[in-house]
Amino acid sequence: MQSYIPDAATRGRFEKRARGERNGPRAEFWRSLPDLPARPESGHKGTFGTAVAIGGSRGMGGAISLTGSAALFAGAGLAQLIVPDPVLETVAQFQREYTTIPCPCDSEGRFESLSATAISKLDKATAVAVGPGAGRSVALDRLVETLFDALEKPAIFDADALNALADAGTFPTKTPRAERIITPHPGEFERLFRVKPSAKREERVSRAVKALKDVWTAIGSTLQHDFTLVLKGRGTVVARLDSRDGTVATSVNETGNANLATGGSGDALAGIILGLLAQGMNGFDAARLGVALHGLAAELRAAICSRGAVASDVVRFLPSAFDYFRLAREE
Repeated sequence: MQSYIPDAATRGRFEKRARGERNGPRAEFWRSLPDLPARPESGHKGTFGTAVAIGGSRGMGGAISLTGSAALFAGAGLAQLIVPDPVLETVAQFQREYTTIPCPCDSEGRFESLSATAISKLDKATAVAVGPGAGRSVALDRLVETLFDALEKPAIFDADALNALADAGTFPTKTPRAERIITPHPGEFERLFRVKPSAKREERVSRAVKALKDVWTAIGSTLQHDFTLVLKGRGTVVARLDSRDGTVATSVNETGNANLATGGSGDALAGIILGLLAQGMNGFDAARLGVALHGLAAELRAAICSRGAVASDVVRFLPSAFDYFRLAREE
């Protein structure tokens, strides 16, 4: 996949539009977001972290490929994808710049376990994402449950990993060993927390807060790392449970459009957040900035063509979204 590099005229239109937002209706929103990760001129690939993503299965190699590509386009120094052996070559062809690590699988092309090489990559990771395109199986459910508790790196759990946690019946009763970000759409949220999120903004916020309060009730006394929830949808809600005192901070996203209503958008979002985490951002900041950039990339794509968007377009437009964001929030 190649990024979209606008010509001079289009870049000028983007810049003019971004500067116009400094005093527009979203001005406060832009300034509420964290700064972009630093990109020192003296930096090297190790400076910007190693993003490791676990996922994929036969017929679902595109999901984990989008996650890996988005992590790189979001600025991670390295991206490494842990996938079932049968899909390795398919995934490897999607993006030349990440590496792939094969693992044992069942007859349906789904994870059975992690290889020794994969485990060594996790040990050296800066941040991890689990779930995109992984599919469902008993063995996979056990693997996800173990990773959620035992990974000692900040980690995002997305897509089938969330369904695995819901079915395991142990969420949220165990204490993870590092920061966790979960990124459910409304159906996954309902399976995890046994309540359907509302379409109304205020109710979505209150249900996100209640969900994290339930996590605090279940494991708060042993929680040592913050826990972030990304409730996806129009006006995505990002909420953080503070491990020190159980308070919950929230942010509601103000970017995005119907270009995100396509398969793979969530996989791309997981990769953007993963790339930001790998560069050293905390979970709450990486999630709310990642969600905003994800939506902004879709808006910029719509400025070129209004229909026919696919999830990889969002990834391609990320470099333009970074520049737009920087200009829109300048004082």
